[in-house]
Amino acid sequence: MKFAVILMNKEILIPFGGTLFTAYSEGFLFHPETGSLIISDCHFGKTTHFRKHALPIPELAIQRDFLRLKDIADHLQPGRIIFLGDLFHSGVNREWDILSEFLYTHIKATIILVMGNHDILPHKIYKEAGFELTDCYLLGEIACIHDQNEVPNQAVFTISGHIHPGYRLSGIGRQKLALPCFYVGSNHMIMPAFGSLTGLSIIEKKEKNDRVVCFTPERIFEVN
Repeated sequence: MKFAVILMNKEILIPFGGTLFTAYSEGFLFHPETGSLIISDCHFGKTTHFRKHALPIPELAIQRDFLRLKDIADHLQPGRIIFLGDLFHSGVNREWDILSEFLYTHIKATIILVMGNHDILPHKIYKEAGFELTDCYLLGEIACIHDQNEVPNQAVFTISGHIHPGYRLSGIGRQKLALPCFYVGSNHMIMPAFGSLTGLSIIEKKEKNDRVVCFTPERIFEVN
């Protein structure tokens, strides 16, 4: 299937795995067929973790990603939210309490956490906050996992996160700009990190027909 049907500057349709997703310039996917919102690598708790170690992160940063998530859920009204791992960056801190209260107050969907390497809290704590836990969540033939290097044997297609992909663009005058991206291969898609304080891991196309969709908060676009 061909790519890059642009709905608005902030949305783009991505055919993948025999179905259709909408990618947004906020760095998440929506699967209209199942009403599933897919978000990867939030790393909630990282702000408080940094502030605990005397790094000067503004207090407002604690609320920013929660407010983004609320706006997304209010707009799309998903039936389920699938977090592709690395939901929370550290041990329990006050940001976990904020997250738990936020989910209880604002999120009415089923909440699924695909476990990632940073998801180190006792399972009981996640379940008390309303999460269903799994190592792999199936959307038809698509396996939603955290790490592309840990593909289940039965998986035909995968959507993963973990690496926080970014792509370096070159402009006039040898200018270079690195932007977060969705990386789409023939049978795998790698999602960007949702969290604001996550950084980027610069990647390049592995195959000629692989696709890269970069975004800023104002715009999402395919790189030719």
